[in-house]
Amino acid sequence: KKSIKLKRKQKKQITGLTLIIIVAALIVIMLLTPGFDIKEINVYGNSVVKNEDIIKSSGIVKGVNIFSVSLKSARDNIEEMGYIESVKVKRNLPSSIDIEVVEAAGVAYIVTKNGNVMITADGRCIDLVNISENKKDEEQKQLPVIRGIKSIKYKIGGKIKSEESEKLDVLFECLKEFSKYGYVFDMEYIDVSDVEDVRFSYNQGKLKVSMGSREKIPYKVECFGPILEAIGENPEGFIDL
Repeated sequence: KKSIKLKRKQKKQITGLTLIIIVAALIVIMLLTPGFDIKEINVYGNSVVKNEDIIKSSGIVKGVNIFSVSLKSARDNIEEMGYIESVKVKRNLPSSIDIEVVEAAGVAYIVTKNGNVMITADGRCIDLVNISENKKDEEQKQLPVIRGIKSIKYKIGGKIKSEESEKLDVLFECLKEFSKYGYVFDMEYIDVSDVEDVRFSYNQGKLKVSMGSREKIPYKVECFGPILEAIGENPEGFIDL
């Protein structure tokens, strides 16, 4: 019985070792076979950021073995770019890489001494531009300017910071709601100088709006739509929400 058990154990060990050798051989073959060298890098989903900039940022180059590329590193590198919201990177065997991105949408500007910081609804800095010279989408030239926050710190691809954290919190909550209804494209400014009296202008500054405190911001913004419909086209004047 001991002899039989020993033979079975040895047989299993030999089988396991054989499988390991086969797998190792296959890996070596895949790493050394020219057929698995990257010949194409395809980029999808972008309209603002250029293909070559995304590819360069990924760190992936043609000619290297497709299995030697770290998809996670490529993804992390691309996500650090300003206009990129999310990204997927995958191998398309035998010799191409597919990169699919979702671009971030700018919803407002904050004026700094170095230029105008374009931010997303959650406060991520995606670009530093001069509005008058901005050659991007025409809609983005009409984004509101943020007033009332001083000394912001920013980094392209990162979230803006300030010692006035309460103002930032109120601003992000407002931007989230304004963006949901598309109001940001008709606003001239959003003023958070006083968090108990948040204000914004609409329709090229012709309509001034007071939102009061941060209490029930989603509800107040939801009510703004029916009020606009009641006022009619080209609204002017003052609204206290």
